[in-house]
Amino acid sequence: MRELGGMPPFPEPPRRDRASAEFTTRIPLAWTTGVSLRAGRVVLGGSPWAVTVLPQAVRPFARKLFAADRAGLTATTPEEQDAAVFLLDHGIADPLPIANRADSAVNDVEVVVPVYRDAEALENCLASLQAEGLPVIVVDDASPKPDATRIKRIAAKHGAKLIVHKVNGGPGEARTTGFQATSAPFVAFIDSDAIASPDWVARLRPLFDDPLIGAVGPRVRPDLRGTSSIELYEETRSELDMGPDPSRVMIGAAAGWLPTASVIVRRAAVTDPPFEPGMRVGEDVDLFWRMHEAGWTVRYAPDVVNYHRVRTSLKDFAIRRAMYGGSAAELEMRHPGHLIPARPSLSGLAVVAALSTRHPWIAAGIAGYEFARQRRILGREVPAVVAAEMTARSLWSDAFWMGHLLRRDWWPVGWAVLAATPKSRLARGVAVSMMWEPVRDHLLRPTRLGPVQSLALRMVDDASYGTGVIRNAIRKRVPNVVTPRVRFPSWPKKLDS
Repeated sequence: MRELGGMPPFPEPPRRDRASAEFTTRIPLAWTTGVSLRAGRVVLGGSPWAVTVLPQAVRPFARKLFAADRAGLTATTPEEQDAAVFLLDHGIADPLPIANRADSAVNDVEVVVPVYRDAEALENCLASLQAEGLPVIVVDDASPKPDATRIKRIAAKHGAKLIVHKVNGGPGEARTTGFQATSAPFVAFIDSDAIASPDWVARLRPLFDDPLIGAVGPRVRPDLRGTSSIELYEETRSELDMGPDPSRVMIGAAAGWLPTASVIVRRAAVTDPPFEPGMRVGEDVDLFWRMHEAGWTVRYAPDVVNYHRVRTSLKDFAIRRAMYGGSAAELEMRHPGHLIPARPSLSGLAVVAALSTRHPWIAAGIAGYEFARQRRILGREVPAVVAAEMTARSLWSDAFWMGHLLRRDWWPVGWAVLAATPKSRLARGVAVSMMWEPVRDHLLRPTRLGPVQSLALRMVDDASYGTGVIRNAIRKRVPNVVTPRVRFPSWPKKLDS
């Protein structure tokens, strides 16, 4: 395993074998939402997203699991255990958190809470953690004296151990300090301005019975205390909310990272220190990408939900989004090629241009070529209808990512395109690609704001994030994070097996 940013290499996970698959007989598994099964043998989706032709031995259990949907099943034979592991490792199935029950209490998890200044939020966080009675370590990251005094009193009130930094090092260093003060096999991190569900650790801890799982995170929803515009926007657009679908966590998956606002990690699966020293933003992304690259499985389990406070001022909202965008350059330096903002194919871009300039037959010709390519790439076992669907998905994805790029990382160019729409057919076509995602999201997952206010905040959201990306790309001289890569769709020489 290569070293990143001077960090020590990660421990290697255990190998998959029959013994390591035994957990599938106890932990219920479910077919992952958003993953499709075609013709009983072809899967569309997973982590990362792929077209997978299921091996013959896996198909009976896969069909059984698909029929059960989210009710959940356990494996009952050695053959089903092998099939379950295959589906889990491809992100086609996911383990279900155990429902709250009398025997679900845990005694091998310690909780770390980093805090800076906000004593009131810490009070609410620690109160929510008391339901499970786990040992808690609070790390005060050099708060000013009046706040530090209150934090000390609140930690004592809730029976938490307090560690105080003399110099502010950021949340990553505070979590590292807390981690190094623990000794339990599992460590839960939760932000001081988060509210824990009363059984979140007890429900997630059994998922670690899979010995390859290095970390599991619940869904983090916004903790709404009012009806300000920012709160109503964050209700469905929070950066910390990875959405309703379970996923393995990796580049190319539905959940590309986990926020350490709420997460549990296996001590044996991380380095010491776990977080990159001096990295103030994106340190959680870096941790879980390194963990995945070392061979560990990182899971997102949205059936369990914690809550996180919303900052309600527009200024704070924009600054925080820009801060998140600013982490892209540092992450790209540690994980080369992961932060390239878009990889559209020339075919998709040509289709957008042809349709925008009213040349539908050119677009149809390109689509026909792409369909023939897909048929050759996917092979004979994949039905033609799936190849047609993949052609449509591929061309749409190219238009989607072009629009996404122009709204975020290239937002100054994108806004210029919007301004040019009254005079240019091509600009109007590109503008449709830009605005389709926010308009679709507003229709499918509407905020409680009106459409104009909701879309305006979405534009501020994207532009703020993009500003952070551009600024640090220039400062740190990392052009990859603002440079898309156009793919050239060559004709495949042979069928994939």
